[in-house]
Amino acid sequence: MWSLFGGGKNKIVGIDIGTSGIKAVELEHSPSSQEVSLKNYVLLGFSENLPQKERERRITKEEIVGLLKVALKQSKIKTRNASFSIPAFSSFVSFVTMPRVQEEDIRKAITIEAQKFIPVSLEEVVLGWEVIDEPEGKEIANIRDQNKMKVLLLAVPRDIVARYKEIASACGLNLKNLEVEAFPLLRSLTFNFQKTFVVADIGARVCNLLVVSNGSLRGARNIGLGGEDLTEVIARSVNIAYERAEELKKNEGLFNKQVAELLIPALGNIIDELKRVIAVYRSKNPNKEIDELVLSGGTAQLRGIVELFSDRLNIPTTIGDPWKKLTIDNKIKSAIESRGTSFSIAIGLALKNE
Repeated sequence: MWSLFGGGKNKIVGIDIGTSGIKAVELEHSPSSQEVSLKNYVLLGFSENLPQKERERRITKEEIVGLLKVALKQSKIKTRNASFSIPAFSSFVSFVTMPRVQEEDIRKAITIEAQKFIPVSLEEVVLGWEVIDEPEGKEIANIRDQNKMKVLLLAVPRDIVARYKEIASACGLNLKNLEVEAFPLLRSLTFNFQKTFVVADIGARVCNLLVVSNGSLRGARNIGLGGEDLTEVIARSVNIAYERAEELKKNEGLFNKQVAELLIPALGNIIDELKRVIAVYRSKNPNKEIDELVLSGGTAQLRGIVELFSDRLNIPTTIGDPWKKLTIDNKIKSAIESRGTSFSIAIGLALKNE
């Protein structure tokens, strides 16, 4: 998977800075047994009494640094090697088909191609790519298609990269990896690389929709709708405080008739986008089927959401389990289960160790 820097060694901490707070996971990689052990984890939120849009306007780099320092101290995380994620809305992701070139010419060719798809000057971004030729596509390709290659193109604004470097430095961390969050998500949530999955990661602000086949990202889309938008729908419609609406959403979910009537139309927007993403993938890969939909993010814990998505999409739907790849002390396993998929990105970041 593409990242901006090289990997760490043995112990590494994955840090996911979201709009609702900071999640950090410290993992230890055993070279001899190939086991990955959970050493520490922590979740600290920003001002919880503010709706997401208001909090997002007010949050500063200094506040992020302050909260991250507290998180590292409270969790007793000692590891200095760190991986950070870049939110989908802070990056550009495109899938392009271009003439096939020799490996030594690929950088020049992709740089030329990128100018057509990146909406800003290439001097303003850090550019990355991954060639993702699909075996299933070659089965139906004609001779002319054999001279083409499919490339996953990524670009991150340089000022965003600089911001993360400054945050890491201020917290005394060595920034080893900086990844667009789609990659750590797939790393933590996918297990059978022979299957084709769709991942719907519903965060506080944005929902990331990803298609992965044969272990590689094949499609990506994000929409500006997240868990806090659902809370605001309840608060506004029922005329109750934001905190009470959040409690109602978490405790009762779609099993509450009134909550279901309010949230199903909003969740329907995510379902409609999923249908479009799946339709695009199927149109380009008619001999492939979607085997499973994996839900992630805090909203994946919403009661009744699995049944709703499975029924509307007619695809087997599960809640992802990012903890499954880790060796975890029995004393904290029950506590881990309650965290669900909230730590998917942080775990995926710390799983990268090469």
